[in-house]
Amino acid sequence: MKPIVDRIETFRAAWREMAPGASFAGMTLAQFEVAIAAPLGLRDEITDLELKLVGKKAERSISDGAAVELLSLVVNSVRGTPGFGRDCPLYRAFGYVRKSERKSGLTRKARVTTKGADAA
Repeated sequence: MKPIVDRIETFRAAWREMAPGASFAGMTLAQFEVAIAAPLGLRDEITDLELKLVGKKAERSISDGAAVELLSLVVNSVRGTPGFGRDCPLYRAFGYVRKSERKSGLTRKARVTTKGADAA
């Protein structure tokens, strides 16, 4: 079945072409066009709002990028400010791991030996 917008346009075009002076369902062609203006107008309004939404999402993305840069500047400033640095509670509160909490990073992985699997 066709979408409602296509059906509305089909009805309007056929009525206008084949019986412009006739009344159906107790209304003239002009009254029918007034009655269908609401759903068509709402669809146009929704399309406009969707375009605005796309634009607002793009603005948000740009704004988020600027916020990320600002956060980076702030945390770097905390790192470099005497009395604060990488080991202060504020640095931890920002969500970073304090220097004193870091592990060394050295890991010694055990060697896995497979006996018999390679012998075949």
